[in-house]
Amino acid sequence: MVKREDEQAFAELNAANPIFVEDAARLFCAAVAADDADRRFRVIASHQESLHSHDAVSVLTVGDTFAQDSFDPRLFQSLFHTG
Repeated sequence: MVKREDEQAFAELNAANPIFVEDAARLFCAAVAADDADRRFRVIASHQESLHSHDAVSVLTVGDTFAQDSFDPRLFQSLFHTG
């Protein structure tokens, strides 16, 4: 059930291909890591919800370049949205 009629088609498309943001980030990392080159990278993925009052965020790192115990909150500033 959606609040607005124009969101129904979007909701139906999402339901036809359910995937969590963590799964999308893993698939992206696997594609990048498939290259034989020495890779060090960080993937930050955000599912910016339009139907809910929260977003889902996934952070994956490969290699020791981005190894850390916690994240600086400013890392996520570009993921915030309004509306």
